[in-house]
Amino acid sequence: MRQYKLLLALTLTVITLNPALSALTMTVSSDMVFSGEAATLTCSVSADSGEVLSFRQWKDQSGDVIGKDPGTFTTDGVIYTITDLGLTGNELLNWKLVSASVTSDKQLTCFALISAEAVEVVEDSGRVEVVGLTPVNNVTTSGENSSVSCILTGISGSDVQVEWSQGGSPLSRGSHLESKDFTETDKVAVLTVPDITSDQTYTCTFTGEAGGSVSSTVKIDHVTITAGGASGVDTGTRVTLSCVLEGADSAPIETNWFRSDGSAITGRESGFSPYTSATFKEGLGSQTDSLIIESVNKSENFTCCFVFKEGDCVEGVAELDVIVVEDEEGEGQEGDGQEGGGEGDVGGSGDDLDNDIGDGLGGETGSESSDNIDEDADQGDDDGTDEGDDDDKDLGSSGDNNTDDGADEDDLGNGASNYWRKSVWMWASSFAFILVTSRI
Repeated sequence: MRQYKLLLALTLTVITLNPALSALTMTVSSDMVFSGEAATLTCSVSADSGEVLSFRQWKDQSGDVIGKDPGTFTTDGVIYTITDLGLTGNELLNWKLVSASVTSDKQLTCFALISAEAVEVVEDSGRVEVVGLTPVNNVTTSGENSSVSCILTGISGSDVQVEWSQGGSPLSRGSHLESKDFTETDKVAVLTVPDITSDQTYTCTFTGEAGGSVSSTVKIDHVTITAGGASGVDTGTRVTLSCVLEGADSAPIETNWFRSDGSAITGRESGFSPYTSATFKEGLGSQTDSLIIESVNKSENFTCCFVFKEGDCVEGVAELDVIVVEDEEGEGQEGDGQEGGGEGDVGGSGDDLDNDIGDGLGGETGSESSDNIDEDADQGDDDGTDEGDDDDKDLGSSGDNNTDDGADEDDLGNGASNYWRKSVWMWASSFAFILVTSRI
């Protein structure tokens, strides 16, 4: 019984002489890289109670040892380089591991044994993530607000920060507008810059919370568009409108034309022929597109749209100023506004009309016809007939003479002669009206 108590006392004594190591900290960084680039991880261990580093090593994601001393090593076909870094403060360990040409995500582990009167094992892992970063450039004209964006893909988690810079200097607040949309796998950062007057280049940088960063440049391409319209053209004229693009870094994907009501002119539709009259020229960054309108009928603005990315385009407006010209008959009617009056003058000038008829028929047919009409009218009155117009009276009086008076064959002949004379007079009147109208 006494021996048991003595053993218990010795056990308690050992615990008292070997307290737990205090403030022992290991930190392993992570990295994000583009496919094919080298990834770098660092590992540091800090302690504040006189501990000593006894052993260290790097291990790959399969648990195989990469190396424990500085140098270059190959594991499973991957080349690694281990380098010691300088110690600062209470650091016991500070070194780095570089993995060449990373093409897929991986996890690497730093392992260390720390001892004082006892030994403690510490280890931690860092991640290498292969990511993609897509810059979305933009094209704009003077005075416009323009937005560029960077899209980071292939990174897990949302612990990512983004920073915009220009010429190596962070952008000052207030001169632009930043926004971001971070999901679990995609991080989208947008930069909007107002009042563009020249080409602008910016850099977006994504930094992971555990370390590692990737960057890309984006550009706002400032271009000019000169639209050629047509002024003072008559209706029915065939015209060609044009839009000249200059200063572009790349050729547009396509060019579209729109009417003033917003409707698109697609293909070679009836009356319109859009085409590229001068293809894109590298260096000058120029291209000319034209629109042929076969027959214009009104003043209208047409918009040319150079498309550089889906859903977005740079516009120019070609103005079409048309002079509406009426035909001769319409012009005369609108100008004088006296079509009815003109006819009235012609109809009312009986003497002139008779003279014109006489001249046209080469004799006195017009006046004779008038006398015959008067004769028939008088005869009809004498017989007591008073129905219809003068023409009817002529016919009626002839009929009455034949029926009531028993007119002989000569009288019948006279009635028929009067009828045909009247017909000739009516034809001559129409012919004279046409002559007079044409002279007016």
